[in-house]
Amino acid sequence: MQRVEVMKSVLGDTPDDMKRVAIQEQCIESMPIVKLTMTAFVEGEEEIVVGDILTCKLRIDYLNFAEGEKSGYVHSKHYPFLKRDSWYLIITDESFTNLATVEKIVTTTNYYEKEFKERIQRVGKISFTAVLSNDSYKGLDQIAKVDVEVIKEPKLRKTFEYSKDDIKAIKEGSFIQQQMMEDEPETDSDEENLAEEEELKKKLMQAGLIAQPETKKDK
Repeated sequence: MQRVEVMKSVLGDTPDDMKRVAIQEQCIESMPIVKLTMTAFVEGEEEIVVGDILTCKLRIDYLNFAEGEKSGYVHSKHYPFLKRDSWYLIITDESFTNLATVEKIVTTTNYYEKEFKERIQRVGKISFTAVLSNDSYKGLDQIAKVDVEVIKEPKLRKTFEYSKDDIKAIKEGSFIQQQMMEDEPETDSDEENLAEEEELKKKLMQAGLIAQPETKKDK
């Protein structure tokens, strides 16, 4: 049975009852009913290996709202103030002991997406838990969980194989680089030191700081 028919069977079928059903239906249609989904994967790969960048993607769909619509003011008989509801997203682990993020969801459309990346550093099972909580409505909260199994070394990935021409080109390049290094003239460090010493002596003599060397005519 549809929801309206169920409510009619409970409340009755008089004009007043029908009016109450219509009002309640309007309230239900305006409530921020959402659906939370979460996935975790390594882009372009079927398996998750230590060292990979894991992408975790979350999506929140507002089931009652068309595109461009957003929730209005909170409907409460015993809270006579204007207030808009807010969603809070909590990302934690399976035991709810470590918090990865806590943030307030702000959106102007009928869905919200969030993505975060993390480098995997250990082998084994990794669990993510996302909790979506509303600060105004009780019973609308959502929880989504995702588990991934991390292995040490890849089993399904193909290693890139170089062709014979590529290997030949690499070898030829190494040989050419080696030949170029061998053709470069080697410099003797002792000769460089002597040249620097002679240059320094000339500058000191020109400045009159050391005596000029004696010649045969001076003797």
